[in-house]
Amino acid sequence: MKYLIIIAAILCFISIFEWPYGYYIFLRISVSFMALVIIVNEFRTRSFWLIAFMLIFIIFNPVFPVYLYMKPLWIIIDYIVGLLFLYYFYTLIPKKKTNVPEAIDTKHEEISKTRDRIIK
Repeated sequence: MKYLIIIAAILCFISIFEWPYGYYIFLRISVSFMALVIIVNEFRTRSFWLIAFMLIFIIFNPVFPVYLYMKPLWIIIDYIVGLLFLYYFYTLIPKKKTNVPEAIDTKHEEISKTRDRIIK
């Protein structure tokens, strides 16, 4: 799933250039599919990602498409959506934990070193 997110982001960035209409249909299908996968993944957390990708799913919906009729507006939307996909991918990568050495307790009692011990 992680690499499909990267592919969807790359497709959004590539869509900034001039392509045939079939590419934009493919873009709508792929981006809406990945947004739906992320919505299902984030449904229980109800976080920012759920709301953001619900909006992306609505905008890129291939069944009831949204027509904005302005290429500059679509360029901005595609760029923002691509960045959101990349940032979501970045949040999925687990953070590396640095090994913190355990603190050694230096405050310990010295045992007296005598040869004879008194036992009570």
